[in-house]
Amino acid sequence: MASRVLRDVTNYKQSQLADRHVAFEKRKAELLSQVQESKNPILTLIEGLDKLGLKSTTAAPSFGGFPLSNTQLMLSQSEFDASIPSALPAQWQADLERLLTIQSNKFEYTSLFSSLATEWVDKPNDANLLLDAHLGGDSTADSSDTESFESVQVGREEMHRQRQEWDSFVFTERKTDTVAIEKYLADIFIEPQQKKKVRETPFELFRNGWKDRMVVSNLDCTSGDVGLAIKAVLKADLLSGRKRDELIALSSAGKGVLSEVADVINMELQNLGDWSWKPSPTPAQMRKQINGKYRVYMDPEIHQALLLEYLGVRFAVHTKQQFESFFRSNAWPKSAHNTMNSRDHARAAFYLSRKPSFNDSLLYRRREQFKDDFFLTQLPSSIQEGNRDYNAPDDSDEEDSDKKSPLEVKQTLLRLATTELMVQRKIYGSFTLCQTDFKWFGPSLPHSTIFTVLEFLGIEDSWIDFFKKYLSMSLVFPQDGPNAEPRTRRCGVPISQTLSDVFGEAILACLDFAVSKATKGRCQLYRFHDDVWFWGQKEDCELAWETIKKFTAVMGMALNEEKTGSIHVSDKGEKPSTILPKGPVRWGFLVLDPVQARWVVDMTNVDQHIAEMRLQFAQCRSVFSYVQAWNSYMGRFLGNNFGHPANCLGSEHLDMIFTTFKYIQKKLFVDDDKVTGCEDVTSYLKSIIEERFGTKDIANAFLYWPIELGGLELRNPFIPLMTTRTNSIKKPYELIEAAFELDEEKYEEAKRAFNKKKIYDIPKGCDPEKFFSFEEFVRFREETSSSLKDAYVELLESPRVEGLEYTRFMEFAVNTLPREFRGSKQIKPSYNLMDVYWQWTVQLYAAEAMERFGGLGLGEKEMLPVELVNLLRSERVRWQG
Repeated sequence: MASRVLRDVTNYKQSQLADRHVAFEKRKAELLSQVQESKNPILTLIEGLDKLGLKSTTAAPSFGGFPLSNTQLMLSQSEFDASIPSALPAQWQADLERLLTIQSNKFEYTSLFSSLATEWVDKPNDANLLLDAHLGGDSTADSSDTESFESVQVGREEMHRQRQEWDSFVFTERKTDTVAIEKYLADIFIEPQQKKKVRETPFELFRNGWKDRMVVSNLDCTSGDVGLAIKAVLKADLLSGRKRDELIALSSAGKGVLSEVADVINMELQNLGDWSWKPSPTPAQMRKQINGKYRVYMDPEIHQALLLEYLGVRFAVHTKQQFESFFRSNAWPKSAHNTMNSRDHARAAFYLSRKPSFNDSLLYRRREQFKDDFFLTQLPSSIQEGNRDYNAPDDSDEEDSDKKSPLEVKQTLLRLATTELMVQRKIYGSFTLCQTDFKWFGPSLPHSTIFTVLEFLGIEDSWIDFFKKYLSMSLVFPQDGPNAEPRTRRCGVPISQTLSDVFGEAILACLDFAVSKATKGRCQLYRFHDDVWFWGQKEDCELAWETIKKFTAVMGMALNEEKTGSIHVSDKGEKPSTILPKGPVRWGFLVLDPVQARWVVDMTNVDQHIAEMRLQFAQCRSVFSYVQAWNSYMGRFLGNNFGHPANCLGSEHLDMIFTTFKYIQKKLFVDDDKVTGCEDVTSYLKSIIEERFGTKDIANAFLYWPIELGGLELRNPFIPLMTTRTNSIKKPYELIEAAFELDEEKYEEAKRAFNKKKIYDIPKGCDPEKFFSFEEFVRFREETSSSLKDAYVELLESPRVEGLEYTRFMEFAVNTLPREFRGSKQIKPSYNLMDVYWQWTVQLYAAEAMERFGGLGLGEKEMLPVELVNLLRSERVRWQG
């Protein structure tokens, strides 16, 4: 909940604001009365405005108007100069009086903003109250809200069903055949001939790499390490309520305080052999996610969470480094479905007078993208990068990192699958795509499997002993009541903890290698944690699928049949595979149509989420919580799961998303009997604000402007789509057609050059009198065609964003942004520095803001409780269960 310090500051600001507002309105009324009685009303206005502090630096509200400092001089001129129209002084007076109205508007909207912030604190949603009560936090809600909490149901039927299933996995030991696991791993990692070699094999180098790096005596936690651990724990959303507030406070503490925390962690490291969970049992809580699923979070003490994050990120970085070295070795197969041999290379070099540039090929691009974006992507590459937060919901903002965020990786997966479908269908006449994931992966991982795999990979026994203590925690659910019995975890790993990521990725990296080896590198697993995708030609996919099934059985895991399916597209009349799994291929709200070979929206799924959105919006007890829920659903979650605009998806996909968003808004407002008289979110929010706070004719800018400028920062889901619509590609496959045509031109050009050159050395099997055929020239396009690679890269990209035309009015509006508001990250004093979303938003509402507030700032900056609102916004939305 909100910091009491910030709440106290807000209360003081509100008191001061009310006093200033009352005083201003009194002086304003007196001034207007004096103006009516004055023989020189404009001069009286100027003098009165000066006393009120509205001085010459204030711009006239109408564009092209005069600054206050000039008005008096022009007034004097008009007394003598008959050429000045008599209507001008009347306009000056109207502009001056509007400055008074503008100041009243600023006071009114500053007060409204503060009232809305206070409402958010005083009236938390039931989900927040429930969470806070279970974890023993201090709710800042008033007594009436606390009483209403008593009637809140503990959860819906779905929550109880998922809880029972979670319990059945976590509190039951799942024994696996460790001997069979060791044999399976040895069969894929250790070649028989390797045992005879004197030099270390790539896998032996991998195993030996743990000995010098992860030594307890070499670990030394510093204040900087503590700061990074705090940031990671907050990003993972591990803690909530009171502990989260304490962690935020600790993050801003001085180096001395962080050094003391580091001292405590170092003491724990020195006695790691005696480490245990303290206090025990550890509280656990169920949280609903925006996708409707529930996850169980541990709620450890802060210093324990920081210790485990400190160790976790170090294991994660080293694990990734070790596997990356192994991936780069010749032990990891990497190939295309159709690959050149030495004879093919020699012939190409002879006829083309150069060797094909592998670094400019589609195959090279595939390998690099797989390595950078999908190979152990859940693990960080450096200590500074921290955890990758795969469990971040699709309604969260993207990470501020040089690497792709989990959200960006998920979008890349959609684009790759779509692009590969077009490319391979063109080259081979067919394409196969498969997806699956593991059933309850985190909660169901057998501990015996985890420890056997880690031992095989070279982790020392002392660390295995520590991991056993870490995983065998005693848990209790406070929501079960004061008499709830603690139970010991016997299976699975905790969510949102980096050590858990290490265990999961270490196991699944073995699967990555097994599939690559079985298919001779022709099939790679594009994994998003335990969501597994693979594609290519049918026979390669069949080998990959058989490998996955065998791995799953040996490791004591299970595949999720509901998320398992495949699709086969063929222009050669081929029948689908009888080996590959049946079922649709889904990505977010999209399903791959096997007939049209394109993505379409699953409207049944959309309708289910509309019903859920109604339920969640109905439980929002404050305007700001409604805005936050709207932004999560409409501003991020839906758009993220419809797929961001991409060249490979084309304008047809974009139009489909426009239509779906329009459908959703109609269902939420026009077709909802409980929302009367409102056709969209704008009119709905205006109606509830007027009902609760009495403010009429609310400015649209107030709803959509950023928090820092005094607005509610309501997101418009249509703007990001509009910015790419102009440059969206209508027929993406034509890029591949053009690449093939360019290859034909390059062939003819190479043929002419060959016929003109003098030949000296003739490789075996080459005819100096006859240029090789076009069929041979393009037989290995994935390795030789830079044109195809360029088309592939372009298909993966987003359409170029394009904002609205920049006008002189917009230049005036942004350039006159008051100094106190120039720290805004969204609306900046230079139009070109703004994100295109905010450029578009300013274009929509700047005229209204200038008219009603005299500029883009909507209130009195020093009186706006911006930090309180930002603190409340920084915690993820808690969804009603």
